[in-house]
Amino acid sequence: MSHFKNLLLLFVVVLLFNNNSKSQVVNAKAEDFKDICNRPLIVQLITEDAYFVEDLQKRISKTSNGKRKEELEGELSAYRDFVTAYNSQIKEAIAKDWQFNKEKPIEYKTFSEVQDIRKVNSRNYTLLQFVQTKLWVTNEYGIETFTKKTIPTMVYSRMENCVPFDENFNKKIDYSFYMPYINSRKNHQLYVSDLLISLKIIQNHIKEIRNFDKKNYTVMDYAKDQDDENCIKLKSVTLLLDEKLLDTKTKSTDLLKIYSGKINIISTDEISKIINNQEEEIVSISLPFSMKSEKSGIEGLEFMERIMYMKCFVNAKSGVFFSSYIAKTGDNWEPLFKIQEFKRIEKCK
Repeated sequence: MSHFKNLLLLFVVVLLFNNNSKSQVVNAKAEDFKDICNRPLIVQLITEDAYFVEDLQKRISKTSNGKRKEELEGELSAYRDFVTAYNSQIKEAIAKDWQFNKEKPIEYKTFSEVQDIRKVNSRNYTLLQFVQTKLWVTNEYGIETFTKKTIPTMVYSRMENCVPFDENFNKKIDYSFYMPYINSRKNHQLYVSDLLISLKIIQNHIKEIRNFDKKNYTVMDYAKDQDDENCIKLKSVTLLLDEKLLDTKTKSTDLLKIYSGKINIISTDEISKIINNQEEEIVSISLPFSMKSEKSGIEGLEFMERIMYMKCFVNAKSGVFFSSYIAKTGDNWEPLFKIQEFKRIEKCK
């Protein structure tokens, strides 16, 4: 997960209390979401971890290696920038397009403030929080080891069902969503658009669960259903493909040979601006998901949990999926669009 490789891995220690969260968790039933979506909402902010900062500062002061000192100072700066940026950006994203939990004003609280509320009346609130999902490998004796890979995740759950440090965190939370992200992004920073498109998809997905009483209905299931309905419409619009999501071996001229619709390859910043402005445009995203290798047919790595990707085109304003594609196993290991995605869209009927 190279987008957050240099930045978000810094928070494995800081956000350790959430280390059991998984992708595509929908433990709540359709009828449960009526309560979840109507309770007062608390959005949990990220607070600087004093121990983490102090440890980095000590290592900076003790090292005599100029290059290593510069690296550590960069880590500390990136960490502080992320905390500040996230807390500002989640407020902006919520203000732009959060439709649930409207009966009372949305509150923004730190982790410690949430814990104080939890002690008094946890059953009165829904919590939206950013966590780090950790991927694991299981050895022949059934012992799990952290792979040092994480994915940024949004958890939306009744407060009593998302207790930190709980070994059964994954089994109790009502809902979680792996956030789409971009490789090789400038400064490895989180964008408001990452949060905004995630919140749109989360709400669309939950509405579908509620309206049609869906059971065990993941975001991937929802995206595939939307694809069946909307993929045929793509040839009448222009597809905006993020240049950072185009495989380096795939040329734009090759795409034009096999796809009869219109494609514009534009920058990550342009895609982000379109999402932020909530424009009626169809943009590319890659949704990560985790899968045990035994389910992927990968011999020798049967107990390894891997990150894979579903390549999608979504409406930047509504968050509705227009296409979603999961290629053969090997091609799912990277979030990059290749010719096969466009061959598939070309065949939509």
